[in-house]
Order: sequence, then C-alpha cells, then structure tokens
Amino acid sequence: MFLPLRRKVDRDGMKIIIFTDLDGSLLNHDDYSFEGARPSLDRLREARIPLIFVTSKTRSEVERLQDAMRIREPFIVENGGGIFFPGNYRGFSFSGECLKDGDFVVLALGVPYDRIRGVFVTMKSRFKITGYGDLSPEEVAWLTGLSTAEARRAKVREFSEPFLLESVEDLPALEGLVKQKGMKIVRGGRFYHLIGAGQDKGAAVRGVRDIYRRNDGGGHIAIGIGDSENDLPLLQTVDIPVLIPHAERGFLDVSLPGLVKARESGCRGWNEAMRRILDELFQTDRI
Repeated sequence: MFLPLRRKVDRDGMKIIIFTDLDGSLLNHDDYSFEGARPSLDRLREARIPLIFVTSKTRSEVERLQDAMRIREPFIVENGGGIFFPGNYRGFSFSGECLKDGDFVVLALGVPYDRIRGVFVTMKSRFKITGYGDLSPEEVAWLTGLSTAEARRAKVREFSEPFLLESVEDLPALEGLVKQKGMKIVRGGRFYHLIGAGQDKGAAVRGVRDIYRRNDGGGHIAIGIGDSENDLPLLQTVDIPVLIPHAERGFLDVSLPGLVKARESGCRGWNEAMRRILDELFQTDRI
C-alpha cells in the first residue's frame, strides 16, 4: 500500500498521533466489541503512540472504555464538545483557556448541555423528535443495545443532545430553526446530534494537535479513522484519513486526498487498516 501523504514527512524521528471514532470504527456497530482490534491496540500502547478517541460518547463512557483498553490518553467527547487531557500528561503545559476539572485538564469547545437541552425542548414543540433527555436509561439501552449501566453513562451529557427524528423531511426546517439559536445538527451512526454551531470533531482535533505542537515541537503525522457523516471534519483535518465501511450500508460516499479504506467493518477493519498503515510508515517490525 502506498500512502500519498498530504505533506512531506521526515520518517527519521517520526511522531504519530492517531484520532479515532468509536462506534462503528474501533467498536463494532452492533455489539460494541473491540476484541478484533487488540493486536493494533497493543502495538500502539507498547510504542507509546497516542490513541485519541474522538466520539459522540460522553466523558463517563470514554473513561470506562479507556480503562478496559488500558489507555490513558487525551480524548474528545460529544462530537468535539470537549477536549480532556489527563492531569500531568507527559509534562504538558496548557493555556489559560484550559481548566482543571478533577483528574483532567479540559478545553470546552461546545455549548453547555442545559442550553442545548433548552433549545431542544423548543424544537419538540414543533417537530416529532425524541432526545436522550426524554428517555429513561432502560429506553436508551433498548434503542442502542447498551447495558442499562452503560446507558446511564451515555445520558450524562455535557455538550450535546442525541435525538431521533420521526420524519427526515422535517430536517431542513429543523436545521433552520437551530441555526437561529447558534446551534447545528450532525448525523452519527444511530442518532442525530444537536450541538453548538462552532463545534465539530475537526475543530477539536486541530485543538489537540496545537497542544501537542506547543509541548513537544510538532512534526506529527496525524491519522484519523471514522465511518459516519459526523466524522468528516475529523477525516478532513488529518494527514492520513481512514474510512471504515458500515456493516450494512458500506462506505460513506466521500472523496478525500490520500483516503485509506479498511477492508472490513468495525474493529477488525480498524485493526487491519492500522496494521497496514503502521507497517508502511515504519517499514520495519520494530513497532
């Protein structure tokens, strides 16, 4: 495989950052398993290559997944709403925009949930929509296939409201309404998401790359992995974009310079694509 990188790369002393979507990418769409990705996950951990989750999931959900994968790296939640760096991460220093929040240094890019929810309630008066805030943990579990405990974590929102739309024909009018409120709608794998107008996965990825650049001199190759429409800003921001096919719908209709397409869906496709890319970048078995 030949990687037509978007910029010239010095392979001596090369640094890599990997940004990955979760649902439908690193995690299977149906059972949320990451077992098929373990070989590449182990390889990245041993090489100390940062693996940064960029997801619509919440902080609580990501913390649990990082524990399960034995990862302690920065992460981006709720479609770019917040960037979280572990405290004392690699000796990094942070700008005044970043705030200490428990064990994390946080850069909030999104709109607070109470404001998001207020706009959503207004939307409900005109459109047939159902958000996470309207559902019990049991109902979220039924819709998503999560356990009830996982659904409770998914409901602890800080920057976004996932929702179901009864009629897709209402979407243009709905988008017009939320635009007037300084917000927008993005589509994920299962739900639409109401978020702040200035927030997306790409903006958050750029924010993370800036923090790395200020702290360790930059020169990174950024790999980005996703499968859905809300991953496009992520894929457009990195040096090596990787597209995972949906198990039923196949590949998202997108054309990007240097795009790498995985050969399978879910975590097995994630693992296969990651192995190919790392093998080519390093052209050696040392990583």
